[in-house]
Amino acid sequence: MHDLPPFPGFRDEAFTFLKQLKKNNERDWFKPRQETYQDEVQWPLRCLVADAARQAASQDLPLTGDPKKGLFRIYRDTRFSKNKLPYKTHASAVLSRSGSRKDNGVVYIHIEPGASFIGGGYWRPDNDLLWPWRTQMAQHPVGFLEVVRKLETADLELDPDRDKLKRMPRGFQNYAESDVADYLRWKSFVVTRPVLDEALQTPNFTDHVIAIAKDMLPLLEYGWDLLDKVPAKL
Repeated sequence: MHDLPPFPGFRDEAFTFLKQLKKNNERDWFKPRQETYQDEVQWPLRCLVADAARQAASQDLPLTGDPKKGLFRIYRDTRFSKNKLPYKTHASAVLSRSGSRKDNGVVYIHIEPGASFIGGGYWRPDNDLLWPWRTQMAQHPVGFLEVVRKLETADLELDPDRDKLKRMPRGFQNYAESDVADYLRWKSFVVTRPVLDEALQTPNFTDHVIAIAKDMLPLLEYGWDLLDKVPAKL
């Protein structure tokens, strides 16, 4: 397990830095303050991920965290974007089965003053997962609707995919009257829960992350089961 101390909570300085970065998103401002970013934002986030990994292991939760592979870089990839601002104005990391942010099926931690949240699920999976996902839903709608019910019981609602298909996907036209017809047009399956800034500032936030991860588990396991059945494609 990663040798990092327990999560200390984010200090006021972390939120101040991110707020100022939003107003001064340029390299000349960031570079002399890079140490502040590393100490006040990156370091506690690494501790959070390591702490969550330890707690998940102790509770037999099939998730882990990697303080290196699980954190997203603050640097934006501007090569193919009209937005040339160099930095993200939030910090983020994931818990997943391997700890890597490249895994399918993650718990996503988003740190942004006034807009923090924890998300979970599958954002824009490629067709190698999306096809069997749709097939499973179409052929066994009761199973997927049970996942939806469990999420709703935990006060989590699948976010409607705003970029969902206008028509039934090719190969699924015969399911247009199914109870899962609308879901068959979705491209993502995620749930989110907002987090107050104050919650992020206490060591108990690790417990909060683990509790939410448990609530999201039915959705994660639905996709993992599909992934494990078709290893040759994925």
